[in-house]
Amino acid sequence: MTTLGGDRPGAVVVSGPRGAGRTRLAQEALAALHRQGHRSAWATGTRGGAGIPLGALAHLVPAAGAGSDPAAAWQAMASSLDKDRSGRPVVVVIDDAHLLDDLSAALVHKLVLTRAASVVLTVLGGARGPDLVDTLWRDGLATRVELCPWTRPQVEQLLEAELGGTPESRLVQTLWRMSGGSAVMLHELVQAGHETDRLRSVEGIWRWEGEPALTQRLCEVVQAEMGDLTDPERAAMELLAIGGVLELRDLVALTSSAVVTTLERRGLVAVERTSRRPVARLAQPLQAQVLCARMPQAASSQYLEQLAGASSVRRWAQEDPLRIGPLLLQLDEPPRDAVVLTRAAVRANDASDHDLAERLARAALDDGAGLAAAIALVESLRWQGRHEEAEEAAAQAAASTTATERDELAVTRMFNLFGLGRAEEAIALAGAVGGSADPGHVVEAVGKILRLANGEPPKPTDLFEGVLDRSTVRPATALWDDVAHAAALAALGHPDEALESVARARRALDADGVETACARTLLMLVECWALELGGRLLAAEARAVTLHEDTLARSRSAADAVAALCRGSAALTAGRPLQSVRWLAEAAARLAESDPVGCLPLCLAKQAHARALMGDAAGAASALAEARRHPGIRLFEPELLLAQAWSAAAAGRDDESGEAALRAAATADEMGQLSVEAVALHTAVRLGRAGEVAGRLCGLAAELGGQLFTAFAAHADAVARSHGEALDEVAERFRQLDALSCAADAYALAAEAHRHAGHRRRAAASGAWANVLARNAGGLRTPALERLAPYALTQREREIAVLAAVGARNQSIAKQLVLSVRTVETHLAHVYDKLGISRRADLPSALAAESGGC
Repeated sequence: MTTLGGDRPGAVVVSGPRGAGRTRLAQEALAALHRQGHRSAWATGTRGGAGIPLGALAHLVPAAGAGSDPAAAWQAMASSLDKDRSGRPVVVVIDDAHLLDDLSAALVHKLVLTRAASVVLTVLGGARGPDLVDTLWRDGLATRVELCPWTRPQVEQLLEAELGGTPESRLVQTLWRMSGGSAVMLHELVQAGHETDRLRSVEGIWRWEGEPALTQRLCEVVQAEMGDLTDPERAAMELLAIGGVLELRDLVALTSSAVVTTLERRGLVAVERTSRRPVARLAQPLQAQVLCARMPQAASSQYLEQLAGASSVRRWAQEDPLRIGPLLLQLDEPPRDAVVLTRAAVRANDASDHDLAERLARAALDDGAGLAAAIALVESLRWQGRHEEAEEAAAQAAASTTATERDELAVTRMFNLFGLGRAEEAIALAGAVGGSADPGHVVEAVGKILRLANGEPPKPTDLFEGVLDRSTVRPATALWDDVAHAAALAALGHPDEALESVARARRALDADGVETACARTLLMLVECWALELGGRLLAAEARAVTLHEDTLARSRSAADAVAALCRGSAALTAGRPLQSVRWLAEAAARLAESDPVGCLPLCLAKQAHARALMGDAAGAASALAEARRHPGIRLFEPELLLAQAWSAAAAGRDDESGEAALRAAATADEMGQLSVEAVALHTAVRLGRAGEVAGRLCGLAAELGGQLFTAFAAHADAVARSHGEALDEVAERFRQLDALSCAADAYALAAEAHRHAGHRRRAAASGAWANVLARNAGGLRTPALERLAPYALTQREREIAVLAAVGARNQSIAKQLVLSVRTVETHLAHVYDKLGISRRADLPSALAAESGGC
């Protein structure tokens, strides 16, 4: 606006990809200039008019100058723009200026050069336009504004504003990918989602159900974005729409170099040069859907025949069949066969695309595949929450003489039985197939995990003396043994060793194996758990974000919900309940539909815990009741009891809250979960049972080590002794660990101890810190903070204190606030008492401390 609205006319070139908002920005600029008194003219370049002299500017050039003589045309246009003798400045907007004919481009260039009017031009990024248009910004005659595709965070913000609520992270990912960062396409997708009821709010979280539906308007917008296509251009795009991806040389061989070059220049085809053989794909995913939906059957059959013979398709069928998985389902001939389909189904499960895995596995079975395809089918059904169907498919699977296949079927069945709540049956299957005589068996490794999940204490000897020789066992066995070690080490209170096992297991994830997606998901849980228990709370939050990003980069699955659970858990441990509830709500909504690793009760328990910390007693009770309605994994029973403790505390049932925390500690002790026991005992400290647990907590801290556990023990000891200075020190240790909730409670308890000892100034400082941390955490409400509440300044007290701190006298304050002088004096007396001061001169520093500046 500075360039266009100044004393002298200026020029701006707005460049960007399709849908980036070039036209909208020009419209907004024009509206703003209208409000400043500018006159305006608008012209639009078109592909049809690009070959017609003055095709875009004909309405600005009177008939007398509408010939091919540039000088006459210029005189006519200049006269037309100057016909209003009011002296108001003129702004000319040329939309899609890259499509101008040469004569129109020459007139626009001279318009800018002579500064006869301000000019705004929009051009498609990467498109080749007339030289005279391009030279405007290259020669410095115009300012260039580059619009980039919207980033995913920007798409999330736009969706929040558009929907008036929180969008699910997978919704953001899907619409960002489908729109290509185009604001126009994003808007159309949202409208189509509303129209087809694919876009809906579940428990306050907006999400998308199924694939994007093609409404008539959406199809028309996509076709308009593609523009006019010649028959060879359309054929090339239809080939890619069916095939998904092709090596560039194959696409050129099936079409022509000129066609592919034109489509790439127009931004319709993207060529990825990440390997020795560049590959081509459609730049916009929605284009493939629209082209396929409107493609004649005869053309589709012809394209499938061509694709089946392409060298890249035949090679990928052997090397990476998942790359062409959807195409394989459409073929009726080689390279499709039962073996290729089975391998594609296995890899689809590994990539978390369980819907595609199901279709590939069923197609493989129809083509005569054996047990491997049946196993892939069972796994895909299990991940889609269809456990009964999965068990039926497992029972119908053909017998195999291959020990590896029998093992893999047993592993998938064990997880499925566990998901059905038949834990004992699943563990019995581990014993029947694996057995102690074969310690390197993958089934036995998974059995360790299931026994731990069922509440059996882990055996330290298995962890530190019975580690497998990785060089002599199958990669799948080594992977699952590392997962089992990581989980048990975290439960036993050895987070660093657990993280080492996680790292070792991650290195084995790329190898073909059984239930790789499950292993990846469990490792996500264990890694975040180990970081939290190790007191590395900032690292836990950062790692949870990274793991969530990695999950969103794959296909939609229940792993999305587990990743959201990890983010919610990390935020809860750090004492940010509001943020925690946001992620846990997203996780719970999806886990209610598919919960392949049994996390829904844990998620709901943490949600109850977070809501209780916010003072939402009703919400906490509701989430806890819902958690109890689902068949839970016994491993999570301490978490349910901790949720009960905090829920009772939020409702003011102090005796029940303390008892529930103690039961949580006892249950964790029975299961050998020393780290969880320490967390439960520290909860009992915060809920008024420090004297009963300080000794045990001190012993656990000595055994486990780590900053968090030693801080727990120090907290218990300081509370038991009612030692204010020690509580201040512990609170600072928690604050350094980013454990805001623990720190706020410790400061609140320190304020109590100082007040009982008669140290009003220290009590005020500790209370100020407690209030600041509670506010920074999003509004914490715990029993300790609630007891501190009467000592916080009221709004009226703060108003009077602030005025007094800047030197206002009592009479002036009374007059300004319409109070009596006596009322002002009474309020100031309360302020002095709460802040622990006795003089008016101390108010500025005391108020700074109370507001967080201490």
